[in-house]
This record gives sequence, C-alpha cells and structure tokens, in this order.
Amino acid sequence: MISASRTMREVGCGVIAALDLLLYLDRVHLGGRCEMFASALEDASIDEKEYDELARSLSRRFFPIIPKLGINGLMLAAGLNAFFRRYRFPFRASWGIGSRRLNDKIEDMLSRDIPVIMSIGPNFPLFWQKNELKFYSARPDGEMHHACSVKSHYVTVIGMDESRFHISSWGREYYIDKQEYFSYVRHHSGSLVSNIVNIHSV
Repeated sequence: MISASRTMREVGCGVIAALDLLLYLDRVHLGGRCEMFASALEDASIDEKEYDELARSLSRRFFPIIPKLGINGLMLAAGLNAFFRRYRFPFRASWGIGSRRLNDKIEDMLSRDIPVIMSIGPNFPLFWQKNELKFYSARPDGEMHHACSVKSHYVTVIGMDESRFHISSWGREYYIDKQEYFSYVRHHSGSLVSNIVNIHSV
C-alpha cells in the first residue's frame, strides 16, 4: 500500500496547486481570515511541516487523490467549490475553457490577481506515448535554458507575456513557451485534459 506522503510526492501536484491558490486568495482577497490556515500562518509565514500538513488535510477533505493517477480537472474544480462554500470564499471554479479563449482567460484572471491552475495533461488518447512539454529556467543574463520536461502535471501560472507563461511548479519557478504549450495540446494531449481551472468572483 502506498503511503499518503509517497502518493502526494508522486501524483499530488493538483493538491499542491490548489493549496497555493487558496493560500494566495485568502491572503490577498480575504485578508487572511480563513480559519483552516490561521494557525499555520500565525507568524505570517509557513514552514515545510505546516505546509505538508495543510496539503494532507486538503487532500483528505476536498481533493481525494487516486493512487498512480492523481486528480482530474473536474475533481479539482469540484474540490475548490466545496472549499469555497465551506469557508465562504466569494469565488466559483469550473474546469476548462475553449482553447481559442484560453490565453485571454489566463490574462484576465491574472489581471484580477487570481493565479491560474494549468494542466499539462497526459498524452491523450494514446496514454502510453512519452511526449512531454519543456519547462525553461532563466539564466542571470535573461537567456532561457531547458530545465526539464513534463506531462500529466499541474502548475500555477503567476505571470505571462507575449511569448511565455511564468509558472510555479512544486515551489520552483519556470517558464513555458506558449507556442510549445498549444502545440502539445493540439498534437499530443487535448483540451479535455490540458486546460485551466477557470475561477470567477460571485
């Protein structure tokens, strides 16, 4: 049997993206009033142990992880909505948006100071294929270099420009080339599994 900690490390990226989003919404939009986060943020910061405990609690209560598979976009949006209702966050979440509108929707959410959970989905429907999307890191001189490649992974978009998405993945910052992302979606994955969590105020 796989332990919860091992499962989180292997396929818990969706829970981590949700936790980062919720912590940000609570701090920036609600002034830190969420009771679930209050004790962990008493000193205005959060250590690794507290962060891990929050991730486990969120997974148990709102984002159940399927071993070896993780959590799909519909489950992620449903878990966020359950959390929003429970803790009176004035937001609603839904999974996915038309690919032609995706870039504009990400820009819109960021302009409203709402980070964007994005999926780099699996190869679909040919799950056994090994096509991946490149992540880039910025050198001190501003040049980009290939840092790693992924599939079946959630990230948080924290910024964007004309050619790149600036993302956070497991607490590390990378960049995604927009043309490469949309090419990956078209040719290797699909908007059903490679998309975003659309969040709007209510």
